Amino acid sequence: MKTLTVGEAQGRLAELIAEAHQGEVIVVTDGERQVWLDTHSPLDLETDNPELEAELLKGLEGPFTPYSPQEMRSIGERIIKAKRGK
Repeated sequence: MKTLTVGEAQGRLAELIAEAHQGEVIVVTDGERQVWLDTHSPLDLETDNPELEAELLKGLEGPFTPYSPQEMRSIGERIIKAKRGK
């Protein structure tokens, strides 16, 4: 893995892209932020993996349901009580 700062990477982008295409892991940092050069294209759920799409949809549709207004109020009250108790 190769890690470079933005300053070090400036002017070398074509070279770094070529290295990434050859399998090298390239990370460019700007303080706390990081960007990885990756040769993989984004996953297209329609064509790449229908099984994964089905599993993701199951996770969205159930068994989790949104909180009711009463449940949200109760949660809020518990948080307020806990903060006041400190």
